[in-house]
Amino acid sequence: MIYHLLEKQEWEKAIQNDMYWPSSLDNEGFIHCSTWEQIIRIGDSLFPKEAQLILLKINSQELESLVVYEDLTESGEMFPHIYGHLNLDAVKSIVEVTRNEAGKLQLINQIDAV
Repeated sequence: MIYHLLEKQEWEKAIQNDMYWPSSLDNEGFIHCSTWEQIIRIGDSLFPKEAQLILLKINSQELESLVVYEDLTESGEMFPHIYGHLNLDAVKSIVEVTRNEAGKLQLINQIDAV
């Protein structure tokens, strides 16, 4: 499984379009994803504290697009990248993300996948 954080309104748009195609796909050629161990750290560094976030749990075996694990920043850490759109049937669960009193991400309220 791989994971992707996105803002709630982006997910709502994906549901309407029956496909997720973020701006990173146009700008960089792939969708940024994370492993379970990377989620909180990446989310805390990339998203503003006021953002309403959703975490997608994605079965990479069910993706129509290619997944590549790579270290594009030479940090020594491999990240999964989806090279193409995200078909929604590969999303196995959706988790609402909130922040604790210190402003750090926490994962709560697991919701069934679409």
